[in-house]
Amino acid sequence: MPHPPAPLAVFCDFDGTFSVQDVGATLAQRHAPERRPTQWARYERGEITPWEYNLEILHDLPVDEEMLDAFLRTVELDPGAEALLAWCKARGVPFRILSDGFDWNLDRLQEIHGVCFDYTANHLHLENGRWRIRAGAPDPSCGCGTGVCKASQLRACRAALPSAHLVHIGNGRVSDTCGALAADTAFAKDSLAESLEKRGEAFVQFETLYDVIPHLEKVLAGAADGR
Repeated sequence: MPHPPAPLAVFCDFDGTFSVQDVGATLAQRHAPERRPTQWARYERGEITPWEYNLEILHDLPVDEEMLDAFLRTVELDPGAEALLAWCKARGVPFRILSDGFDWNLDRLQEIHGVCFDYTANHLHLENGRWRIRAGAPDPSCGCGTGVCKASQLRACRAALPSAHLVHIGNGRVSDTCGALAADTAFAKDSLAESLEKRGEAFVQFETLYDVIPHLEKVLAGAADGR
């Protein structure tokens, strides 16, 4: 007998949310510091999109596989990351990472930390010790301008699971705002929380992913009861 559709689906940002460090930003700060101020100013003036900013900063980044692997081994997961994965798995709740980072890094970090999750992310391969990047799931119709439009991922889930309560967890205004606005419940911290507050949008503040779990219990109970 088939299982009924899940009443809840959880989407979570990676850099600075599921992980403590922002992988791309940290590597760019270390290996391409001269590029960042000029390109960020261009982004702030609306001259380039977030994905174009990524291209300017990260495409051709001189970080080879050995250097990248050494750095990834220093990346910590949020203290509640594994608990959140376990909570979702135990309850049959779909969980997916939505990252404007890169598949190479997510695959390697899963190996390093012994965790497993589905994800949507941008694409990275290394060529002669330099980064080559490609957008993973852009949506030109969305104003976010990112390589992975999180709102479009939530909309696709809503089309497949129209009765599900959709949750988005994030920390950054640039890549997470559209996903938070598309969700039924948004968990936010850092610049995402500031952005949503300025917009007058409702959200649940959190510090670590441990804080999210009790709220998800309530959401799941309400969704299962049809409230």
